[in-house]
Amino acid sequence: MGLLPPIGRMSSFTGMKNTKTATKSPSSVSSSAEHVTVADPVLLLGADTGSMGKSFTRYLPEAQALPKERVVPLRIDVAFLVKNVQLGLEAVQPFLTRLRAELPKLPVSDFAQLLPLAEAVLYASERAVQLAQPVRRVEIDAKLKELAVLREAMLLVAEGLAVHGLLQKRAVEQIRSGKGQYDLAMDGRALCDLYTEHKAALAGKHPFTDAEIKRVGELGQELMRVITPDGARLATQDDAVKAAEDRDRLYSLLCERHADLRKAGFYLFGEEVDQKVPILGARAGRKRTEAAPEEPKLGPQADAPKADAPKPV
Repeated sequence: MGLLPPIGRMSSFTGMKNTKTATKSPSSVSSSAEHVTVADPVLLLGADTGSMGKSFTRYLPEAQALPKERVVPLRIDVAFLVKNVQLGLEAVQPFLTRLRAELPKLPVSDFAQLLPLAEAVLYASERAVQLAQPVRRVEIDAKLKELAVLREAMLLVAEGLAVHGLLQKRAVEQIRSGKGQYDLAMDGRALCDLYTEHKAALAGKHPFTDAEIKRVGELGQELMRVITPDGARLATQDDAVKAAEDRDRLYSLLCERHADLRKAGFYLFGEEVDQKVPILGARAGRKRTEAAPEEPKLGPQADAPKADAPKPV
């Protein structure tokens, strides 16, 4: 049931249990860099970024270990964050071998972690918003009941479709596996993704309306924000404060690592860096001066050309 799309749309959520992030071919590069087009064998965008929740769990300990003075508040529109990371990765993808050779101290191998880390920030941001809003137990129970009914009906039909080769049997089995309320919420997101991804192939072959498919995903998403893996509980004020801190710490970690990608972008593309490797809060179609505030400067990173260095030839 994991997230992230090819650029421009939210991807399938089935990966939270079994699918991988979609792969896109590298973008074209500027004339200042197109004389080198050696692709690196490690495909940054083809790596399995897993789910948002798993990415959150993976990077949270490292973010929590950041010294307080390195933590900055998240003040950008997170709706653009993942897309901007993807754009930057696509731009530098063909030049990784060159970067390793010419900038040996730049941690190029860490670039593959940027996309799942961006997902973790997005997850943390949504979680902080949800936990800041009071939720009553009766509301949780009502949504769990509604989701359980939809889940069972959609799973039964999906299993029949898999028998006839219209869906992958393993994908359906992955959704069926597991138990508990948190797993139920994850299944809602996965089923929404499954039926949406195969909408054309399944047209006329199942009884569910678009509204029902959308609803099962919405219920899963909402419940995942207020349920722990151990079961349902109400959010408290302390939970909300902690969630906001986790969000800011993950964002700070992303800023530090994304700074290295920006350095690679400046080295490769010079003044075109903002178009090729945009800042995290940049809005599509806007110039740097019109974009959201630039991510904070977070101290020294690996060596790379300074801002006033001549553009490489």
